[in-house]
Amino acid sequence: MPADGLGPTTQDSWLDLARKVDWTFRYVDERQVYPDEASGRPWLPHEAWANWDEPYRTTYKQYVTTQSEKDHALDAIRDAVGNVDAYRRLSPDWRSAVKLHSATLALTEFAAVIGNLRAARFGRDSAWRSTALLGALDETRHAQIPLLLMHDLVRADPQLDWTHKFLHTDSWLAIAARHFVDELLLVSDPIEFAVATNFVFETAFTNLQFIGFSSLAHAASDTLFEKMLSSIQTDEARHSQIGPAVLGILVKHDRAHAQYLLDKWFWRSWLFFSIVTGFCMDYLTPLEHRTQSFAEFVDEWLLDHFESSLERFGLERPFYWKEFVAGISSYHHRVYLSAYTYRATTWFDFPMPGPDERAWLREKYPSTWDGLDPLWSAITERWRTGGPGMEWYVHGTTPIGFCTLCQLPLCHGTMPDNTARVVDIEGERRVFCSEPCEWIFRSDPARYRHHKDVVRRILDGEAPANVLQLTREYFGLPESLQGKDVKGGSYPWLAQQGTKTEKPARKGP
Repeated sequence: MPADGLGPTTQDSWLDLARKVDWTFRYVDERQVYPDEASGRPWLPHEAWANWDEPYRTTYKQYVTTQSEKDHALDAIRDAVGNVDAYRRLSPDWRSAVKLHSATLALTEFAAVIGNLRAARFGRDSAWRSTALLGALDETRHAQIPLLLMHDLVRADPQLDWTHKFLHTDSWLAIAARHFVDELLLVSDPIEFAVATNFVFETAFTNLQFIGFSSLAHAASDTLFEKMLSSIQTDEARHSQIGPAVLGILVKHDRAHAQYLLDKWFWRSWLFFSIVTGFCMDYLTPLEHRTQSFAEFVDEWLLDHFESSLERFGLERPFYWKEFVAGISSYHHRVYLSAYTYRATTWFDFPMPGPDERAWLREKYPSTWDGLDPLWSAITERWRTGGPGMEWYVHGTTPIGFCTLCQLPLCHGTMPDNTARVVDIEGERRVFCSEPCEWIFRSDPARYRHHKDVVRRILDGEAPANVLQLTREYFGLPESLQGKDVKGGSYPWLAQQGTKTEKPARKGP
């Protein structure tokens, strides 16, 4: 028997009727009820959406029963291992992964509530609207879970306060994340939201990210984080079905617009995903717990999956596919180098890869690591010269450049061939990290022209140019919360060996 107590025949007899309850308007025009600006483009009459269908048909009673069971299971895990002692037993490296993921997750999920509620009102089919309403309930839950679980641990680690605080600040990473999240979840109309969020971001990225993170959390003995992610992922798998259902109809009526939305949001989502997931898989997970590299994870879980989705809808790979594939082996490494060098500007700590980690990275990234490794050698020598605890001696002191579109550091390309582009658009000089970012900006300059990265804010006198002052006053990071090297530069291998006589290369796990 299903959770609502009705036999399958009985439920089948009424659920489709209940899902498909749309009005025939007599006193107003359909376009007044669903205006273009609110319901999305292209505007199509209801008949075009009448065959909208989602595979996981769920009654409200079934939904509530299932969610209650999942919450009870999570509460049991929280009572068992969600305490300060269990958190302190985790590796310092992994605790940084928890801080990064929790902060970028909680209020992003809250913003997704708004996008789903817009679709619950302006989606063009009643079944779509009903599914979006359950999606809004899902996202409310996803925001509340990390806020609840991390709140209990703030007394042990004040940096966890950024689980809630992160997107309320003007740190460089928050500016970039907010620029992405606000457009994706708060600005997009229901059609763009369905393609960008439910299809590209959730189907191509977050579902797979939660699978990967759950595996890493299990290996790191972080049962609380593992169960949190798996509890959220089961919801994502359900409401991500909205995207394919909308995309199928959109392709039929405006294939060019469907391709544009896919190309735009795959790139924007990739930048966000490669930092949050790439950092954690290749640097913040202790070496002994790494099951695969970020590149291997993307190849196994994302490339084939996404390409098969494109084939299903008769869409092309994004025009920048070659650049995207090349970036899998380089982009997140270069951003991590930048972030490590300016670690005080973040709310989590950074491990410096030692000889064993660098040997593992060389094995996993043979085509790009030769260009990256000398920079870690220079950082290592800087620590050796300054000594343990000399954080600001081994730290950047001059603001770096950011992309006008994604608001992230200019880290695309390779060490000898950066892909940054400096162009004049409508009388203003713009700097982009890559061709796709420039293309997105040019496709809708009115939407992006007023956004300011950190450097623009400094030049306009809104933020201080001194990095120490910028970090403390503008980013809101007092010294006690600033990101540091997890060992304070005190690594046994650093004291024992010179940079040119490191341990023999270690094979991967």
